[in-house]
Amino acid sequence: MTDYHTKTFYGQKSSITLTSPSKAVPYIFLSCINRKEDGKWENTSEGEGKTVKISIEEIICILEVLLKKSANWRGFHVFKERKTEIYVGWEKESREVIQIKIGEYIKKLRFPNLNFFTLMLEHILNEKIECATSGKSKKKSKDDATPEEGDYGIFSEHIIARDGLQVVETTEFGVSEETIEIEAKVKVESPKALLITLESDKEFWIPKSTIHNNYDVENKKKLQTLIVDKWIIEKQRIVK
Repeated sequence: MTDYHTKTFYGQKSSITLTSPSKAVPYIFLSCINRKEDGKWENTSEGEGKTVKISIEEIICILEVLLKKSANWRGFHVFKERKTEIYVGWEKESREVIQIKIGEYIKKLRFPNLNFFTLMLEHILNEKIECATSGKSKKKSKDDATPEEGDYGIFSEHIIARDGLQVVETTEFGVSEETIEIEAKVKVESPKALLITLESDKEFWIPKSTIHNNYDVENKKKLQTLIVDKWIIEKQRIVK
């Protein structure tokens, strides 16, 4: 069985490449490029196009959409100053064409490439569950830029129903260098997040790992100052 997988799905104006560098690592890469006006394709090795790392959890979310168990999935990758939105969803209710967005890049897949893409993801997911979660470890190479555990994580939120299928949104976040102060009340506490209410009565979930000061979860009526990562405020489009 091979250890490496890569496949590029070309279109007239855009393409997407699915790459699994090893069955022993818990992630894959998705890369989108466009065809330039001169007919040449963008080159990711020259900093063109857009590439994102997709975790095992996110592969599962994408497959839920591809297997028509979810209507769409939206992910936000945030690491330091880099923020990328990823979206996978059906173009129409007939669910024949999938639309994949990575930042400003858009690629659509239909039969048979849609089936090929789905089968590859299923195969790679099974490989990674068997090999990347076996407990075996290896030394990281200098080229491995994966952040240390604890500095990188996934926060799931906004699970709602539409047309009988769920819509899932996740945020993969890294260490943030910028913070901001907000005034809010803590309405609900979960093991990894807080549901907070602002003075404007706007409510949203916030990962506990993005809060950098002590807070009171007992007094639900108390307005308190929270020092939080700036990216979560920008993501929620909160205006101070």
